[in-house]
Amino acid sequence: MNRFAALCGAVVLSIFGAVNLTARADETQMETVLNQVKQLQQLASEYLQENQQAGDALVLAINYIRAERYSHFTWDMILGTADPDFSAYVQQAAPDLKELQRVQQVQTGSTQEQVDFVHLIAGIGATYRRVPIICTWGGDCIQLAESIKGSSGDEEGCIKQLKPYFASQDENASLFPQSDWLADLDGVNIGSSLRKEEDLAQKIQQYYSEITPEKRAVQFVQTQFGAIDTQNTEEFRNKVKEIFQNDSGVQLFLMTKEYMTLDEEKNGVIVPEMEQPLHAVCSLMADELARLTQNAQSDTAESEPEEDVQQSSPQNSHQEEQFPEKEQPTGEKQARLWLMAAGGVAGFAAILLIVLLWKK
Repeated sequence: MNRFAALCGAVVLSIFGAVNLTARADETQMETVLNQVKQLQQLASEYLQENQQAGDALVLAINYIRAERYSHFTWDMILGTADPDFSAYVQQAAPDLKELQRVQQVQTGSTQEQVDFVHLIAGIGATYRRVPIICTWGGDCIQLAESIKGSSGDEEGCIKQLKPYFASQDENASLFPQSDWLADLDGVNIGSSLRKEEDLAQKIQQYYSEITPEKRAVQFVQTQFGAIDTQNTEEFRNKVKEIFQNDSGVQLFLMTKEYMTLDEEKNGVIVPEMEQPLHAVCSLMADELARLTQNAQSDTAESEPEEDVQQSSPQNSHQEEQFPEKEQPTGEKQARLWLMAAGGVAGFAAILLIVLLWKK
């Protein structure tokens, strides 16, 4: 019996040892990963040239990296499908690049923080494709709010419940850990100014060589919320809630989950069981951004995005052709969206396709 117990103990220790080794291996240094990203994008360019295909090597590389972890068909609708022929091309030319699909966390350069790498790449790609909110911070806010769905507390009560898990250092205890929070902010910041065929590895390396927690937050606020005093708690909280709730991607997703309905005027209304949790997580986000900006004013009048920023740049013609400014849906269109959303996941796919078609 004692020998059996000792054997079991040895097996358990070996398992935990393997897990710890895997965790340490996952914390890959950024430089190594970015060298692989650079090689991958070069292969993407060569692949398009050899096959005489029109395309974007940047998107081809992003799709290759996110293909394993972000494989749901809705991501294919946003980013385009991952090219199986290109995957085979990479497998033949540089099979080690397959590791990029399984990287967990990478350590940033200037801030020495752990960022979820594939989450970051997916966020960069979605922002580059002009679908940033639901695919980054909006989606993670919904996921965290779901954990206390139906809470009877008011917003402040929900904030107290969620605060320990918002951008938590404990990766295993939170649905919205810090590595995801940083990936969301950095994904939006990097993707918002990314240009077609730009060197993705160089863009990421430059960003992380210069970024500070305060600079990251200020840039993110400017990109997502515009000119606003982040230290005015009530105003900033309301702004985050407004941007979140009015985002078409967020609305469509909430409808498919039956977390949003339409009122008599065909405006989206969050259902009671999710209203306070979602308000709370948006307020937590506003409060954390306010803390990070350290009393810095996010004034886009003084610090506007560079001319080549994708959202507004007339020079970025390839993006304007694919994703021009979206029109706001009318009441009739919102009603049709709701009917389609009732079909569940399939409905979401159809709705999202309509949204993307509106942008053409």
